Amino acid sequence: MGRARRLIALEAQASHDFAVSYLAALRGGHAVALLPPGDAPAAERFRGDFRPSLSCGVADGRWRISEHADAPGAGLHPDLAVMLATSGSEGRPRWVRLSRANIAANAASIAGYLGLTAADRVPQTLPFHYSYGLSVLNSHLAAGASMAFCGQSVVDPGFLEGAARSGCTGLSGVPFTYELLERIGFRNRLWPKLRYMTVAGGRLPPELVRLYAQRLQAHGGQFFVMYGQTEATARMAYLPPEQAADQPDCIGIAIPGGKLRIDAPRGEEGELFYRGPNVMMGYAATRADLARGAELEELATGDLAVMTETGLIRLAGRAARFSKIAGLRIGHEAIEWSLRSRGIACAVTGDDAAITVHAEATEADVARLAAEAAALPQRCIRVERHDALPRLPSGKIDYRVLAAPAPAAATAPPRNLLQDFRASFYPRAAGPQDSFESLEGDSLAYAQVSLAVEARLGRLPQGWETIPIARLEKMAGSETKPRTSRFGRIESHIALRAAAILLIVLHHASGWPIPGGAMTLMMLVGYGFARFHRDALFAGRVCAILKPMLRNLLPYLVVVAGFALAWQKIPWASVFLAGNLGLADPAKGSMLPYQYWFVEAYAQLCLLTAFAFCFGGVRRAVAARPFATAFIAMIAAFGLRYGVPLIYDVGNRKIFLLSYVLWLPLLGWAAYFARRTSQKLLLLFALTLICPAAAYLGGNWTGAWVMNLIQLPAMAALLFLPAIRLPRPMLPGVMLVAASSYHIYLFHQVIPELLQLQSYGAWGIAATVAIGLITGIAAATLQRLALAGLSRKAELAAREA
Repeated sequence: MGRARRLIALEAQASHDFAVSYLAALRGGHAVALLPPGDAPAAERFRGDFRPSLSCGVADGRWRISEHADAPGAGLHPDLAVMLATSGSEGRPRWVRLSRANIAANAASIAGYLGLTAADRVPQTLPFHYSYGLSVLNSHLAAGASMAFCGQSVVDPGFLEGAARSGCTGLSGVPFTYELLERIGFRNRLWPKLRYMTVAGGRLPPELVRLYAQRLQAHGGQFFVMYGQTEATARMAYLPPEQAADQPDCIGIAIPGGKLRIDAPRGEEGELFYRGPNVMMGYAATRADLARGAELEELATGDLAVMTETGLIRLAGRAARFSKIAGLRIGHEAIEWSLRSRGIACAVTGDDAAITVHAEATEADVARLAAEAAALPQRCIRVERHDALPRLPSGKIDYRVLAAPAPAAATAPPRNLLQDFRASFYPRAAGPQDSFESLEGDSLAYAQVSLAVEARLGRLPQGWETIPIARLEKMAGSETKPRTSRFGRIESHIALRAAAILLIVLHHASGWPIPGGAMTLMMLVGYGFARFHRDALFAGRVCAILKPMLRNLLPYLVVVAGFALAWQKIPWASVFLAGNLGLADPAKGSMLPYQYWFVEAYAQLCLLTAFAFCFGGVRRAVAARPFATAFIAMIAAFGLRYGVPLIYDVGNRKIFLLSYVLWLPLLGWAAYFARRTSQKLLLLFALTLICPAAAYLGGNWTGAWVMNLIQLPAMAALLFLPAIRLPRPMLPGVMLVAASSYHIYLFHQVIPELLQLQSYGAWGIAATVAIGLITGIAAATLQRLALAGLSRKAELAAREA
C-alpha cells in the first residue's frame, strides 16, 4: 500500500482478505473508505467523487489491489482514518469521516461494557461497511478477542454449528437477525460457551428483548440492547443486561466515556443529543472535504426520547425523515429524489417496518424503482396511489396528512385471507395484525392456511407464517415475477402429509399390505408440536396444543353422531376418546370402527403432552436439551410398545394404544431439533435399527415390513430435505390433499362402504380412492365455509356491540 499516506477504497467483503487489508491500511496510517461488496456502481461513484489512490477488492475471482494514477497526492487530514456511507438527501450516499481516536474510543467502550477478553470469539454476521458490523470487529480485536467466519447467514446450514464448534462466546445481530433466529428456534439451542448476545440497528420488540434476556440469564449469559449511529462511529448507548427483562423498551444509558442529554425537561419528550470521543469529524461529499478536521462536539441524533423514572432512556419516535430497516438508515428524501428524477411525482413516508411511496398517476413500476433506490427488498416497499398529493398553503407537500393512518383502511379488515385465517382458528379471534405464528397454529392448520395463502398470493413467501395477515393481504396486490420454472417447491412435511393420507386411503380401498401412512402422520404430529408449539410449551402455555385439539375434534364428533344415528346407540367409548383402549367393541356399537383409533390416540397424546409440560422441571430439561431428551424418551417409548402389553393385555388391539405408537411423535419432535448433521445421522441410524426390529416383532409379515420401512425415507426427507421439488401443476393438488388430510381420514370410507365399491375389482379400488378423496376434501371445505360464516357473524356482532 506504500509508505506515503493514501486514501484507499476497500471492498468490505465478509472475508479474512478484507480484515487483513483493513488492518494493514490502518497500521500503515492510511485513510480507508469501506464500500459495499459487489456493488460496481457504488465503487465507480466513490472514485468519481473522492479519487482514491488504491482500490482493494475482488476481481476475476481473486483479492487484488489496484492503483489509480489520477489520484491527488495530498489533501487528507492527518486524523482521518475511516469513511463510512450513510443516507444522503439527494439520492447519493453521505460519507461520515471518522478519526483514529473515534475508532479507538468506541471500540474500547464497547469492549468495556461487554466485558470482552482474549478468550472471546464472535461469528461474523453483519456487513463490515455497516458501522455496527465494523464495530464488532474493532471491539473484539481491540480486546485481543477474535472473529470466526462461519457463513453468510445465521440460518445457513451449518452456520450455528460452526460457531459452536469454533468456540464462539458471542453473537451479534440486527432485529431481522433475531427474526431469523426465532424461525429456527434458536433460543432453545444456545451452545454451551455462548455468554453474550447483542442487538442494535433498530428496535427489537420488547417481548423478544425480555425473552432473550431471560433465556441468556438462565444460560449464565447476558443480553445487550444497544443504540447508535454511524455518525457516532457505532455505539452511543446500551441497556445494562440486568435491566433488560424489566425495561425491554429502553435503550439504556450512555456508553463509557459518552454523555446523552434530552432537549426537554425531565420526563418529557425531546430530541436526543450525544457527546463523546466517538462523535464523527463530520460529513464529506467531495475530495476537498477530506482535508477538514473535526467540526462538531455534540451529535443531534434526530431521535425523540424521554428519560424514565429509573434513569434509563426510552426512544419515542423520529425527529427527522428517515427509517431504520434491517439495520440500515434509509433517508426518505433520497428515495424521493431518485423517483422524481424519473418523472414520478411522489412523496415518501415510513417507519421501521416499511417505506411507503405516495405516488401520483404513473405507469412506472414504483415499487421496484423505490426498492432499488433504497437498496431494500421490494417487500419493504408499500405504494399508495393518489390523484394529487396533499399540499400546504405554501405549496409544500403535507407529510402529516400522508403519514396519518387512513380511517377506512384502519376499520376495514382485509377480506378473503383474513376470513381463511378466522375459519382455521375459530373460535379464536384473528385480527389483521395477527400471524399464523402469533395465533399458535398447529401442523394441520399450517397445511390449510398455507393453501389459502398460496391461492391468494400465487406463491408462499419465505417465512409467511410470521408475517401479519394485513401485510400478506397487501402482498397479494403486488406484482410478482412470472414463473419460468416447470417445477415448484413444497415443504417436505406437507408433501409427506399428502403422501401418508393417500397411502391410508389406498390401503383401505385395496386391502394390499401397504400400511404405514398412519405411522407417518403420527410422526408428523410430534414434528408439528416441536415446530409450532415449542415456545408455548416451554413457557407452560399448554393451551397452545389443547385448543387445536378441540378444533380437530369437531368433525370427529360429527362422525360419532352419524354412527349413533345409524346404530340408534351412542358409542360412549368413542365419545370419551377411549375406543382405542380395548374397553369396548365396535360390533356391539359401544365404539366406532377401529380405523378411528388415530383420532383417539392423537387426543390422548395432546393431553399427555399438556400434562407433562405443566411441570417446570420437565420444561426446563426439555428446553435445555430438546434433542437429547426426545431421543432418550423415544427409545424408552419404544420399550413401552412391548412392555405395556405385559401388564395391560388387550390382545391384537394393542396396536391402537397410545403406548404402542408413542415413540413416533417423539421421533418427529427429535427430528425437528436435530440441527447438527451428527444428530440427524444418529436419528436415522437409530431408525434403521428400530424399524426392522418393529417389523420382525410385529408379526414378520409383508405389511409389517412395509409399514415400518417406509418411515426411513420419510424421516430422511424431514431431516435432509426441507423442501421437495415437484412439477408445478401438481402443487395445488398436493397442498389441497395435505390441507384436507384429517377430513379425508375421517370420511374416506363412508360412501364407498355404502356402495360396496370394493367388490368391483380394480375399477372399484380406483373409484373408492377417488370418492374417498373427494368426500374428505368436500368435508374440509364445508367446515371451513361454516367456520368462516360463524367468524363473520361473530365479527358483526362485535361491531354492533
